[in-house]
Amino acid sequence: MFHLGAALLVAVVLGIASAVGMIGRVFSQPLRNGPWFYNPLIGSQSANPYLRATISKIGLLALNKSEAIYLIADKDSDGNPLRGDASYRIEGQGLSARWWSLTAYGPDYFLIPNECDRYSYSMNDLSWNDDGSYTIYISSAPREGNWIPVDREKSFDLVLRLYNPMASVLKDFVYTPLPTIVREVAGNA
Repeated sequence: MFHLGAALLVAVVLGIASAVGMIGRVFSQPLRNGPWFYNPLIGSQSANPYLRATISKIGLLALNKSEAIYLIADKDSDGNPLRGDASYRIEGQGLSARWWSLTAYGPDYFLIPNECDRYSYSMNDLSWNDDGSYTIYISSAPREGNWIPVDREKSFDLVLRLYNPMASVLKDFVYTPLPTIVREVAGNA
């Protein structure tokens, strides 16, 4: 009886350890476009249990990809990790979707607390440049214009949600024009 109990305990521990190890690795081979990546299985019936567990862990209520796709950036356009002690400019044009938003999240996958209660911008509430482009600033120091505050002491991720994306986005994601994430150097801000 002791051997059966020990074997069961080992099986449970190994099962949990393998599941925990796999959660988070589901993004290991996503589609990439500049600093943005996305897994086309998110929100689909083809998603495996590990992907579904990861989506549950980060709190994303994933819709079907015809309704929404979720693009994530954890690096800038030069491939450097996004850090709260740096300042960034997100620059782009309108996106090929009915509606879109950009949100900053802390390393715990939650919104980053700030005095302004500003966590994101959507296509409807940001100030557009005269040429039809937009610029969103991400930094711990206050900025004029479209600014999302982040915690100076922590890294962060950006999530770009495209609701009802055009078929061309789903078909040719890697060629879709997406915003750049430019790290600002002191004096260029």
